[in-house]
Amino acid sequence: MSEEVIEKKGPLWPLILASIGVVFGDIGTSPLYAMKSCFIVGYLSVIPLNVLGLSSLFVWTLFLVVSVKYVYIVLKVNNHGEGGLFALALLCSRLNLKKLKKLPLILGTIGMALFFSDGILTPAISVLGALEGLHTITSRFDDHIVLLSMIVLTLLFILQKRGTTVIGNFFGPVMILWFTVLALLGIGSIIQTPSIFLALSPSYAFSFFLHNHWSGFLAMGAVILVVTGAEALYADLGHFGKKPIQYAWTFFVFPALVLNYLGQGALLLRSPQAISNPFYLLAPHYFILPLIILATVATVIAAQAVIAGMFSVSWQAIMLNYLPRMNVIYTSRVQIGQVYVPVVNVVMCVLTLITVLFFRNTEALSVAYGLSIAGCMLLTTVLIIIMARYDWKWSFLHVALFFAPILLLDLVFFSTNIVKIIEGAWFTVLISSAVFYLVRVWRTGQHAKGIQQHFKEMGLSDFLSDYRKQYPQTLPGTAIYLTRWADRVPKALEIHLQHNKFLHEKNIFIAIGTHSRPWISFNKKYQLQKLAEKTYHISANYGFKEIPDLSKVIQWAMKEGVLTQGEEFSFFITRAAPKPAPRASHTNVLTGFSERLYLFLANNALPATDFFKIPIQKVVEIVLRYEV
Repeated sequence: MSEEVIEKKGPLWPLILASIGVVFGDIGTSPLYAMKSCFIVGYLSVIPLNVLGLSSLFVWTLFLVVSVKYVYIVLKVNNHGEGGLFALALLCSRLNLKKLKKLPLILGTIGMALFFSDGILTPAISVLGALEGLHTITSRFDDHIVLLSMIVLTLLFILQKRGTTVIGNFFGPVMILWFTVLALLGIGSIIQTPSIFLALSPSYAFSFFLHNHWSGFLAMGAVILVVTGAEALYADLGHFGKKPIQYAWTFFVFPALVLNYLGQGALLLRSPQAISNPFYLLAPHYFILPLIILATVATVIAAQAVIAGMFSVSWQAIMLNYLPRMNVIYTSRVQIGQVYVPVVNVVMCVLTLITVLFFRNTEALSVAYGLSIAGCMLLTTVLIIIMARYDWKWSFLHVALFFAPILLLDLVFFSTNIVKIIEGAWFTVLISSAVFYLVRVWRTGQHAKGIQQHFKEMGLSDFLSDYRKQYPQTLPGTAIYLTRWADRVPKALEIHLQHNKFLHEKNIFIAIGTHSRPWISFNKKYQLQKLAEKTYHISANYGFKEIPDLSKVIQWAMKEGVLTQGEEFSFFITRAAPKPAPRASHTNVLTGFSERLYLFLANNALPATDFFKIPIQKVVEIVLRYEV
C-alpha cells in the first residue's frame, strides 16, 4: 500500500534550503531549554558524570530517533507522497487487518488529539525559552517574561490570517543563520573543554542510569525534548520530498545540534553554575542580546510551522468528517495546501496564552510538553509496525527483531512522561482527551444521521426510469443535486418529488467524495455518466488535503457539454438538523453533555452553501431532521 515518495522535480538545493526553514524549526529551538530541563526534572546535581551522561543521551537520542527511525525508516512510508501520523493511519486503515480494522483510525484520532496539544505547547515553550535569555542580561525583566511572551504569541496568531507568506520568505535564511550560530557557539565551548567528546561514547549514557537510577529515569522525560519536532520531518514529506529532508538533516541540522549540545555540556564541565541557562551562557556577554533577538525570531518560525500544521490537520479532519465543517481560507494562490482556519486559530491562541500564564517557565512546561511528543512518537512506531506486518509482509520474528529497540525507546520516553501526571503532564492529557472526546461525539452523531437517512435500496438509474414512467411530464429548467454517495437517490430529490411530483427537464447529480489519499490527479478527479436523456451523474473526487471547488466542477461540466454557458440552474441540497431523541428511543445515541455538545457543533457547522460557496439565490435547501 505504501508507495515510494515521488521526489520533487528540479534541483535539490532550493528544496533543501526551504526544508531547513520549515521542517526543523521546532527541533532547532530545543537547545534553548532541553539541557536545563533535564537537570531540573531529574533533580540532578551538575557533576561531570551527569553532564557527560546527558550529553551522550542527547547525541544518541538524536541519532537513533531522528536519523534512524524518522529520516531513514519512517520517511520511506507515505500515503501517495504525503506523510504525517494521520496520513499514515489512513494508509493503514486500507490494509486487510481483519479484527484490527478500526485500530489505525483510532490511533490516528488519538495522534491528532496529541498533535493539537503539541500545537498549543510548542509556541508557548519555544517563545518562553527564547525570552528567558533576558535573565542572563538583567533581572529587571524577570517579572515581565510572561507578559512579553504573551504579546509575541498574540501577534503571531493575529498574523495567521495573512498566511505564512508574511514571514515565509525569511524562514530559510533565518534558520540557516540560527543553525550556523548554534554550531559556532558549540565549537567555541568545545575548543575550551575538548574532553566533552567522551560523551560520544554510549557507555556514558549507561553509566548515567547506573548512577542515578530513579532520577535518571525521570530525566529521560526531558531528554525527549531534544527530538521535539521529529514528527514534522514526516508531516512535511509532501511539501519537500524525502531526499531534501534527509540531506538537510544529515549534513547540516544534525551536526549543528550535536555541536551545540556538546558545547553546553563542555560549559557545564567548566562552570556548573551555568546550569541557570547553559544555552545563552555559551555566548559572550556582548552577544547575548542579539542572540535573544535571533532566538525569538527562530522560535516564532518554529511556532508558525506548528500552527500551520494544525490548520492542515484540521482541514484533513473536516474533509474526512472527523470535525464539523468550518470556514477554511486558502492563504496562498501559489502553494497548494496553505490554509487558515479562523476558529482553530482563535482556540489555539486562547489556550496557548492560558498555557503561558499557568506554567510561566520552560521547566514547568517541559513536563507537559514531553508527553505529547512521546505519545505521537509511540503511535507512529505502532503504525509503522502494522505496515511492516500487513503490507510489507514481514514475519513476526523479523518485525520483533527490527522494531523492538525503537519500540522500547518510545515506551521508555512515554512511561517517563506519563508518571508526571501530577507535575504537569495532566495538561496534555486534558487537552488531548478533550479533542478526542469532541471527535468521537461528532463521529457518533454523524453515524446516527447516516443510519436515519433511509436511502432507497433502488439505484438512482432504476429509480429515475421508473419514476418517469409514472410522471412523464417535466418542469422547465435544470436541477443540480449534491450528494456524498454515488448511485443513491439523494434525499433532496426524494423530498422534492414528494411535494412537487415532477422531475426537471434536465437533472445533474454531483457526488462529492473524499478519499483517504491526499490528492486526486486531474484525470481521475471527475467522472461523467449519462443516466438517460438530459440526465447525468458526475463523480467529483477529492483527496483529504484538497478543498472541493464546486465552481470548477461546473466549469468541467460545461466543457463536457453537460451544461451550456449562461444556462440557468438551481441547486437542490439538504441541510441536516439534529434534535434530541426521546430517552427511551433506539436513536438516542448521545446523552447529557455529549448530546448538548453535538447539537452545538451541528447547529454551528458551516452550511453546505457556504462551504461549497454556492450562490444563495441559486439554492433550494430542504431541512432534514434526525435524532441523536
